[in-house]
Amino acid sequence: MPKYIFDMSLSLRNENLLFQSSPLIIKIPAPQKILIIFNPISSAGNTEVTAVELAKELMRQGKVVEVLPSEKKAKGYSRIADKIEENDLVVVVGGDGTVRKLLNLIDKTDMPIYAVPGGNESLFARSYEMSASANDLLQAIAAGFCIQQYYGLISGRGIKGSKPFFHMASMGLDSLTVKNIGKRKGPLNDSIYLWHGLKALCSLHHPKISVQVDEQIVIDHQSGYLIVANSSAYARNLQLVPSANPSKNELVIGFLPGARHQHELIKALKILQHKPANLPMQYYSGKHIACTLHEQSYPLQVDGDYFRNRDIEGESTIEFTIGSRPIRVLLPSRVVSNR
Repeated sequence: MPKYIFDMSLSLRNENLLFQSSPLIIKIPAPQKILIIFNPISSAGNTEVTAVELAKELMRQGKVVEVLPSEKKAKGYSRIADKIEENDLVVVVGGDGTVRKLLNLIDKTDMPIYAVPGGNESLFARSYEMSASANDLLQAIAAGFCIQQYYGLISGRGIKGSKPFFHMASMGLDSLTVKNIGKRKGPLNDSIYLWHGLKALCSLHHPKISVQVDEQIVIDHQSGYLIVANSSAYARNLQLVPSANPSKNELVIGFLPGARHQHELIKALKILQHKPANLPMQYYSGKHIACTLHEQSYPLQVDGDYFRNRDIEGESTIEFTIGSRPIRVLLPSRVVSNR
């Protein structure tokens, strides 16, 4: 049965919520062969410069390093699967979408991953206090401590295989915004997100959905804002899903029934104030979540990307499951020493 979560004060009593539950820290040999993958359109196109500078510093320390641009789609990485497996560590210079597309491959190869913040949010990198500092990366490599973290999978009618996500998937103002942004080409910045967010607010409508968690109906033909989360990092100050934690092998669903424009305005105000939104959201958790969308089609955003560049069709069901095993995330040495 799904577990119901009522304690909103769980949020951030400890800022490192990611590490509160069975962190599964393991020690690996210090990586010697390192593959750096950068996203050319993240961080206003500055990621290649960062990747090259990191590579130079790593090579000065005797590491074998190769630098490659990211692929537009996850299946593009199948062409370099052998290359990834030949290395001891993958360093991503980009945002959460770049990390997401690599999840399946690094899972299959047990390849540790380290992320340098290079996107507008970079939730993955910032959650683990990763930075663009070459010294931080070198210290993490020398220490060789990894945390094992679970990720989610999305499947359903018309979806070939299972699509991974690390942080969350949602339907609401954010998915409408990301859909509009997804039509753009070239580097993105905060002003672009703000502009498209305002446009989405003007045309905001919420999906009508039914949801089952571990085969129990928890939402029945209701409209509102929906988020399925594996991590609390999304909109951290707002604390929309405070109990979500990749150290646990379960997903958390947050639902705001009857969401209105004023709720979005409250969120915007609380973001500026760096305070929790304290919205009347309902929470459930489990290993399998089935969401059926009723009536008109609606966009889904996953880790900041418009999911598959197409809306979820009306009367179709999307299934969210927790992965069967965790990935390895290389931790900055200061994070380990602070625990």
